[in-house]
This record gives sequence, C-alpha cells and structure tokens, in this order.
Amino acid sequence: MAIFESAVAVVTGGGSGIGKSIAAGLVARGVKVAIGDISGDAAKSAAAELGEGTRGYACDVTDRNALDGLAEKAQADLGPITLVFANAGVCISGSLLDTDPKEFDWLIDVNVRGVFATIQTFAPLLIANAAGGRQTHLTITGSENSLGVPPVGPASAYTMTKHAILGLADTARRDLADTGVGVSILCPGMVDTQLYNSRNHRQGAYGGATALPPEDLQMAKQFMAQGQDPELTAALCLQGMENGEFMIIADPTIRDFAERRNREVEAALDTLDGRLR
Repeated sequence: MAIFESAVAVVTGGGSGIGKSIAAGLVARGVKVAIGDISGDAAKSAAAELGEGTRGYACDVTDRNALDGLAEKAQADLGPITLVFANAGVCISGSLLDTDPKEFDWLIDVNVRGVFATIQTFAPLLIANAAGGRQTHLTITGSENSLGVPPVGPASAYTMTKHAILGLADTARRDLADTGVGVSILCPGMVDTQLYNSRNHRQGAYGGATALPPEDLQMAKQFMAQGQDPELTAALCLQGMENGEFMIIADPTIRDFAERRNREVEAALDTLDGRLR
C-alpha cells in the first residue's frame, strides 16, 4: 500500500476503459489522479465522476507539447507526480497485407512513439521525486499481444506495436533501475472496453475520425463483451504494482500462446547448441 500513500498519478487514455478503471482504483486508495485523454470531454467527465482530487485534461500522446502541458498542469493542480500510467492506445483489426500504411503509422505513433514520449516526459519528474524520498512508479499498458500472437484476430499491426511495448518496458526497467523508479508492464487479455472504436478519435493526419458501420459496431460490442471486466483488470494491475511485479499478467488464457512462444525460443536455442557442438 505504501506505493499509493500520498501519491499523485497521471493516467493517459484515462477517459474510458482500462485507464478509467485504473483511475477509479487509485482514487479508492486515496490517490490524486490526473486523467489525460485525447477526448478532453471524456477526461473531464471521468474526473467529475470520480470526484474530489481528480482532474481531467485533453492530451494527445502523439503531441509532445500536449504531454508537457499535461505534466505541468497535473503538478500545478495536484502536486508532485509519483505514479505514471502510459495507458493510451489504439487498435485496428486485419492482416498486415490488409493494413493501410497511414493507419500503420497511426498505430506506431500512438502505441509506440506515444509511450516513448510519455516516458521521456514523465521519467525525469519521477526520478526527481524518487530522489526526494517519494516512492515512484511507471506502469505501461501492454497486451496479451506483447507475449505472443493470440489465436483470435488477426490484428497484426496492433500485435506488432504491443510486442514493441514490451521492449520499451523492459529497457525502461533497465534504464531506470538505479533511479528508484519502479517499472511494470500490464498485459491484459481481451477486456470489455471500446478499443474497437479507436477510429472515433483518429487524428486528421491519419485519415480523421470515422465510426464503424452499425452492423460492425454491434458485432464488435458483442465480441468485446466476452472480455474481462476492466475493473478486474485494473485491480490486478494495482495489486501487481503493490507486489513490485514487473510483468503483470491479467488473464490466464494468455498462458497457452505465451508458452508456445517460449517453447519456440527454447527449441531454437537447443538447435543452435547442436549445430555448434
């Protein structure tokens, strides 16, 4: 519980889904929370719902100036930042051959460059606050797609970005190891969120906002409704942080394809050993 005592958190992509549930879990632990979201209205609505000690701000993680502004406003309004959740992300379905290059750029810029920019923006604040005696932590939202290729899909470009997120988290853990800043990566399975509606807030540079056709929207809702409750995902995330876990896996169904990947790595190493004898 010490990690949450007198804490101030920033949650990107916190206007809905996992991010909003993380914010709610933090508020229940007495943490002050700054919610950043590409939809300023969603961020402010979530903050109003969660109550005193919570603020909502518009923030596009592909915009460094917006991230700088989020950091400045959050600290001015709530105090020194001790917890950062790099949670903002988008998703599209389809194979690599079906993926529009502009949308591929969009996924890279939000899911990978956005997390990189979030780390570079907030890590110096976390380091400084850790040096001042506060317990600080960076948590990155990865995915089951960070650990292998799920049997459902395909969402190939999304899977690729979430593989990259694991690399970002692992190198952040190494690079921050001597600073007092803890690092975790949250790896949920399918969660009952509106991730399928990512294009609703797609920036103009990547084709602009579009809505799913009604029939596709209904199918997506029904499919995602089979996923984990985001409140449970958030609770598992916060429990993992309390326990000092780097990799926080939130869904047991990940085991099958993650272990398949591990077996492939082990088999390849065994094959190499044989070739070098």
